[in-house]
Amino acid sequence: MPFVDSVSPFAEKLGTNYVPSEQEIKAIRDLLADPIEELARLEAEIDEMDAVIGQLKAKRASLKTVIDAHRALISPMRHTPEDVLREIFVACLPTTHNALIDPSEAPILFGGICRHWRAVAHSTPMLWSSIHIPMIPVSDEDPVFEGTVEVASKLEKLVEQWLKRSATCPLAVSVSGIYRIDSDRHPIHQLLDVSQRLRHLALEGEVAALLPLFRLGPDSLPLLQSISFHGSPGGSISSNVDPDATNALKAPSLTEVSLSIGSDPLSLPLKWSKLTRLTLHCYPSWTQNGQLEGGLDGVGALEVLRRCPNLLRCDLRLTKNLEGDTGLASNTSLITLPHLHTLLLRGSLHLPNWIPHLVVPKLRCLTVGEVYTDRLGIVPSLPYMRAEIDPNCFTASSLLELLESFPMISHLGLFSDVYSSDTTLVDDAFLKNLCPPHNLCPALTHFIASGRFAEFSDAAALSFVRARMAMSTPLQQFEVEFPTRPMQIDIMPELQSFSSSGLQAKYRTSVRTSWWKFNPREALHTFTG
Repeated sequence: MPFVDSVSPFAEKLGTNYVPSEQEIKAIRDLLADPIEELARLEAEIDEMDAVIGQLKAKRASLKTVIDAHRALISPMRHTPEDVLREIFVACLPTTHNALIDPSEAPILFGGICRHWRAVAHSTPMLWSSIHIPMIPVSDEDPVFEGTVEVASKLEKLVEQWLKRSATCPLAVSVSGIYRIDSDRHPIHQLLDVSQRLRHLALEGEVAALLPLFRLGPDSLPLLQSISFHGSPGGSISSNVDPDATNALKAPSLTEVSLSIGSDPLSLPLKWSKLTRLTLHCYPSWTQNGQLEGGLDGVGALEVLRRCPNLLRCDLRLTKNLEGDTGLASNTSLITLPHLHTLLLRGSLHLPNWIPHLVVPKLRCLTVGEVYTDRLGIVPSLPYMRAEIDPNCFTASSLLELLESFPMISHLGLFSDVYSSDTTLVDDAFLKNLCPPHNLCPALTHFIASGRFAEFSDAAALSFVRARMAMSTPLQQFEVEFPTRPMQIDIMPELQSFSSSGLQAKYRTSVRTSWWKFNPREALHTFTG
């Protein structure tokens, strides 16, 4: 009987390092003779069955091909009316950016499916009403950019075809990274031919390369509603240098502007009262006379807001320090922004000096400082508001003054990775001001703090949560993460006890360890030949 059906006499030796004797080797060979013969027979039978299975699979594939081809003839999609097909195509366009010059995405994708789809796509102007034109680093000399000249030539032809297919549709165009213009049919020049249809325009690159578009006057841009320009550091669009360099900003329908340039924003010929969305990151730049000009300070920022009564959203970066506070103090007129719901202020600013000047009844989102986070979640509905604040923009007293000015703050975030003050800004006393009897921020439901600026104790944090949970508007979220000290007492068990009352709590305090780790391969290439 083969040992596969019984216990092998060598069973105890299998899987070990045992070395058999010559006599045992002969016995093992004799023992394997029948099993080896049986294995060969089984493998032969399997090979025969594989051949039969292969034939069946080939027949199945052939039959499936015929069936699928006939089913395609009666496919509902094949008989979809053209107007419905067009609606489907348009619904496939990207919603967060302009359409890409990419064969794997709409609208170019549709042209590769079949002749009918290609004809429908090419005759649907709405599909081609937006386009993103990327940078191509053209060079005939640098081997790194070999072949880019040919690609650039193809791009120019493709953009030309794209714009023709858009027929008379208003256009949304973004141009990224244009640093030089090498031909008269460069996409920048092609846009000049369709300027009457430009509705949304986003530009990035050197001002000099984009000047043909900036020089377009109001008559050439009747539909332009939004313009965005992010120039190279120090790049400026100024009528002082070129009288026509800011003509595009005079477009009659312009309501949304986003500029990152080296210019004086107050000198720009914008129709300020029509603006509903404004982003200004204007940096000082050196003139040929060696003087620093441009940029935006606190007084200038207030003047910008004063000129824009219809703003919905405003993002300002203050890039030069205000010399003293006399400018703010001397202008006591109120700035009323009845529709403003989002205000972002970054850079060098003294916000407490602004507070008496602003009337913002619908403000829902306030960001002050270099804060780039969205941990506070959705925007609260009126009358409540969200405030994301870098405390290093304030003194301890001015931070309290800010919170007193906005009693409807329901979501408060304090964020900073930099500690730049000699005075602790957020300490036990600060938390006490948020509790009875002071009741600062009475509508507070979400509190998040993360950074090096805070030094309140664990006991104070626990007392704060207890007090707020006992108020008529209890906390819903409490998150703290400070990398400046270890936890003194473990307050998480008691914080978690409030979960039944709807509180989500996270509390982490720890000393940040070194980022360095031992690497046995460090600089290994230095010693290899």
